[in-house]
Amino acid sequence: MLARLFARVRVPAAVALWAVLAYAAQAASIPDFTFIQASDVHVGAGEAAKTSPEVISGIAELGEIDLAAYGIKSPKPDFVIVTGDLTEFGGGSGWWEQYLGYWKNCPIPVYHQLGNHDNTWHATVKHLRDIGQRPWFSFDHKGCHFVGLMTATIQDPRPSIGEEQINWLRRDLANVSPETPVFVSFHHPIGGTEFAGRYDYDRLLDVLRERNTVLLLAGHSHGFVSRPFEDFDQITGGSTGYPKAGLTFVSVVGGVIRVAYRNHGEPVPNVKIIEKPIPPKSVYPKTEIVWPKPRATLGSVLGIAAYTTAESDIDRVTCTVDDSLNGELHLTGSRGRWIAAGALEIGGLTPGAHYLRVEFHGADKAYKRSTQFFYEPPEKPTAWRVYLGASTKCTPSVANGVVYVGANDGRLWAVKAETGRVLWTADTGAEIVAQPLVVNGRIIAANGLGLVRAYSLQGKKLWEFAAGDAVYSSPVLADGKIAFGCNNGKLYVLDPASGKQLAVNEDAAYTIESKPFAVGNKVYYGAWDQYVRCVNASDGSLVWKQLGEGSRIEKAARYFSPADAGPVVAAGRVFIADRDYMLTIIDAETGERIDARKGVAATGLSQDGRFVYLRKTDGNLEKIDAAGGVIWSAPCKMGYIPAAPTEKDGVVYVASGLGLVSAVSAEDGKILWQYQASPQLFVMSSVVSDGKRAYVTSFDGMLTAIRCNAQAEHPDS
Repeated sequence: MLARLFARVRVPAAVALWAVLAYAAQAASIPDFTFIQASDVHVGAGEAAKTSPEVISGIAELGEIDLAAYGIKSPKPDFVIVTGDLTEFGGGSGWWEQYLGYWKNCPIPVYHQLGNHDNTWHATVKHLRDIGQRPWFSFDHKGCHFVGLMTATIQDPRPSIGEEQINWLRRDLANVSPETPVFVSFHHPIGGTEFAGRYDYDRLLDVLRERNTVLLLAGHSHGFVSRPFEDFDQITGGSTGYPKAGLTFVSVVGGVIRVAYRNHGEPVPNVKIIEKPIPPKSVYPKTEIVWPKPRATLGSVLGIAAYTTAESDIDRVTCTVDDSLNGELHLTGSRGRWIAAGALEIGGLTPGAHYLRVEFHGADKAYKRSTQFFYEPPEKPTAWRVYLGASTKCTPSVANGVVYVGANDGRLWAVKAETGRVLWTADTGAEIVAQPLVVNGRIIAANGLGLVRAYSLQGKKLWEFAAGDAVYSSPVLADGKIAFGCNNGKLYVLDPASGKQLAVNEDAAYTIESKPFAVGNKVYYGAWDQYVRCVNASDGSLVWKQLGEGSRIEKAARYFSPADAGPVVAAGRVFIADRDYMLTIIDAETGERIDARKGVAATGLSQDGRFVYLRKTDGNLEKIDAAGGVIWSAPCKMGYIPAAPTEKDGVVYVASGLGLVSAVSAEDGKILWQYQASPQLFVMSSVVSDGKRAYVTSFDGMLTAIRCNAQAEHPDS
């Protein structure tokens, strides 16, 4: 086969001989083996209820695999990788246990990875940890290295690749030799349009290009196809459920990877997906951006220096900032060391975070590298930045001159608001999505293990409460008590001094994710069981419940629950948005539905409690009175992220999904200033302010403080 491969390519005889010998050596070093990729099981979906357990149960009967598609035999499978969407609505209501039941008789190891269906309505990360697995992992097998990543965002349907995973992957691959074949699996195919943008997966590909990455395995599409992206071979692994149920078999025999799909009911895998020899090492040349350094702060001119060690001819080098500002760099050098240099005028960019990609172009190949930088104009709107080292959805809290925030690596941070100096950090053990609550000299923080802890102002743990499932619902103060929801559907009420449980409401049939809203002794919240509820904080008793507007669509009721955006109460009315982006308006006293309107992703309350701010899906920020009358509308490019607008001292703050922070006059809707808080990565937190600075987190691992008065001090900017 190798002779046929090289017969098609015109290369010098010596080079061809070297390549043949290198491939032969690689083939000899990798023992033959087989593994299975299963994907998109969808426990809880009617369509998959019959086929998925049948397909999975058949694995126990497998022996040597007849790869009929290629006319070879492959060894009995050694393990299974399941690339996401294990469930339809996450791990609650017994669906996780049902899913594990499908695998109870599987005689080989199974590595479970999470997809968007597993993490949106009831994030399954805790359940995965409970069986001793991690949301991302690696292992070695027969001379190869396997990496599993989680592209499913916690409690959100959009894919992302967290900063904490990128950092972990760098450390993991640092111990892997350049010759070792690396297989990488995840749920969302790289190159998909659901990611925040190219930089989200460019960061990952930059790391993978440094090693001998031989195959990417994805799920999500339910298709079983070769889906190459740029210089990577990528496949999608079909579905055990529908529309064409089956399994993907990955074979390594004689140093050649062969992938085939077996449709359910057929005796052998006979659908070809990909066939390729394992290369002896990465064929991608070392490609680096020398300047700017990662996260460098620059003025109005972006100087660029980069190189590649490509042995082929390079004829030009291009660069792009945020995939919108393009330029060409000066090229020098020769084969083995090509150097690019140049500059871009970036004074027209929005102040803040941006990303740069440099591409060396040859006749039929392009070599790429990306980095991020910060643009700081003369008015210096940035007060400070702190690199948290992990992505985060957590909205910061500010109290007594200190900013408190959590991240996806489980660390809780205390940062001096004026200077950005880190006062202390505490490792809670799992991701912090909920906004910390500061009350009576205590910081209350909850995490994905379901642990709610109180810390002193110096970072000492004072008490701990175990809620039983992940807590992503931000705690609020209700008549002097702490109230928060849990992924087990319970709303807890605790004593802030001791952490003792005072009351609990168990009326919700599924996850409580969003931040509740308290008025006196009444707590209002939505859940992923279609309903909005009002309960008494004193004893947890139910006052009323009302169906969310989006959940009136019978076929998709749970999908469109009023659950990811928290409610607000103004003038005796509850305003709450749902996943169908419908706003439901409810009488706060009786629970009677008053009205509804379309195109709302989240709501926020004015500082005086009289008005409501709507995060509209058309990108606008809208201010309405309690009767629903529109006062003004401002174009803030916000989109569908369910993060609430906030107001401080007559200014409303909001961030778009890609990090464009807008400060808007509460009086007339005039945009006072804008700032780019992320390099086109997701921002899913609210922006909060103490009147001097606005604080926001982003998926590049940054906590950023923006000076509220920077524009006012420099009116000519």
